Amino acid sequence: MSAADDLRPEDSFWNLIAVYLRTERLRRGLSQSQVAEIIQADKQRVANTEAGRLHMTSVQAELLDEAWGTLFRVLRKYAVALGRDQEWWKQLVDFEMDALIIKLHISKYIPVPFQTEAYARHLLTTVRVVRDVEAAVRERLARSKLLLGQLPKLELWALIDEEALDPPIPVEDKRGQLQALLGLTEQTSVRIIPARTWHVGSDGNFELITTSSGANVGYMWAQLGGKLVHDAVEVRELALRYDRIGAKALTEESSRELIAQRLEHLR
Repeated sequence: MSAADDLRPEDSFWNLIAVYLRTERLRRGLSQSQVAEIIQADKQRVANTEAGRLHMTSVQAELLDEAWGTLFRVLRKYAVALGRDQEWWKQLVDFEMDALIIKLHISKYIPVPFQTEAYARHLLTTVRVVRDVEAAVRERLARSKLLLGQLPKLELWALIDEEALDPPIPVEDKRGQLQALLGLTEQTSVRIIPARTWHVGSDGNFELITTSSGANVGYMWAQLGGKLVHDAVEVRELALRYDRIGAKALTEESSRELIAQRLEHLR
């Protein structure tokens, strides 16, 4: 049984769109390659959309509606309006497991997978957005292991605010966090955004993922969850935002030196 066969349309609007696409394709006796020609994509994109791994874009919905007289545009508007994927975490992990490049920006905090266990525990305890802190810590450590275990095949980039280098935690734990971050700069791209620098990332946290199949998706983080972004236009906007933030950041070498200086001051 394929992934498309397992989709339950009642679980989410995106699942409904995926099942609707497959149903309409089979009803017309078309192959995935033939549908790919209609939506100006490749067969793999159609297969991933039918399996719920990728979401239909607004342009693809319009092309299908014009060709078939269907209701993809309307359904997609409802899916986008609802905003939050019910299975966002599973989908995010699936994309991260198949990633070639991941770019992160989390305002004011050290992002996963750079967090130490002590840092994660202090952060989750302080912000109090989860009921089971220890379960949340284990979840973060598991995600960190997943991502770091893919190095060096995976290119991992992070833009980190300088403010994040001085968290309100005990000195010993702060030292451990900076040591861990400094060590990871040898395998990843870490760039620090100087303090008192205004940038477009101040009002939102996000992640950009390029998969092995060449798909580009975004993820917008929120305190109690988040939203996957599949629309090509929205992903490009996030990529542009990342570039603009990066224009304000230090070089990798200067960032490494700054982290080392902060670490030295704690000794």
